[in-house]
Amino acid sequence: MRDRGHRDLKPNEIRLSPIVRITMTFNKELNIDKNGVFGQETYENYIERYREALQKQDQLIRVLCTQNALLFLILNGQNWTLPIIGVQISEIPAIQEILLFSASMAFYLMCTAFITSQCYGGIIDQFGNRIVDSNLIDPDFFNASRKHYDFFLKLYRPKLNIWGEDFYQHTRGFSIFSGLMNIIMIAVILLLPITHFALIGSASWQVYNSDWNAYAKWFLLLATAIINFGGLALVLGMSKNFTFKMIELQSDGGPLEENGDNPE
Repeated sequence: MRDRGHRDLKPNEIRLSPIVRITMTFNKELNIDKNGVFGQETYENYIERYREALQKQDQLIRVLCTQNALLFLILNGQNWTLPIIGVQISEIPAIQEILLFSASMAFYLMCTAFITSQCYGGIIDQFGNRIVDSNLIDPDFFNASRKHYDFFLKLYRPKLNIWGEDFYQHTRGFSIFSGLMNIIMIAVILLLPITHFALIGSASWQVYNSDWNAYAKWFLLLATAIINFGGLALVLGMSKNFTFKMIELQSDGGPLEENGDNPE
């Protein structure tokens, strides 16, 4: 049975995820760039912005892990004295509520930083793919020299070169091993958001059962839910397919027109 979203597509429509849409759009921009706007200097600038985005993402991941660790200790009744000021953590008013909100914000900001780094990475890949296109080589190896690349993802991929033929074809044994490695890697990656949501849920339940001000309590719980599910929606929505209408430039460089009949 055909996918309903594909079955109802009009001639000028296409199903794309937001991350694929932005990379394909940038590839179109490269095609219409007749004045060299996207030259070597721009390429180098994108690489620098990508490195900055990765640094911000890594910082926010560390912040999130720290916030979650503190929240875990608070939820389990652990108490310790803050260095320098000599104040016990339990003596700080509403410390659990503060950590609940700050950990939620750290998660949301980490999600936005992750999406930003993915967009920069996709744009850099378009430059690299174009440079190596005529050489018939794997662009992953070239792009890895210009931006961070998690080679463990490629290492355990059954088909090493997704752009062409592999020099060394995989066999059934490696396919099974590769599948197992992928399951383990996905499970490890999911541990961070799962642990975060478990802590947020536990802290929210304790806040709900506390004798804290009712209006402040419900405002905090609502804000926490919006922030956390908002961050999750941003990341999941990045790879979800949506329907878009395609347009193309006229041959004379005139205004954009729809590629196909206008839908009624």
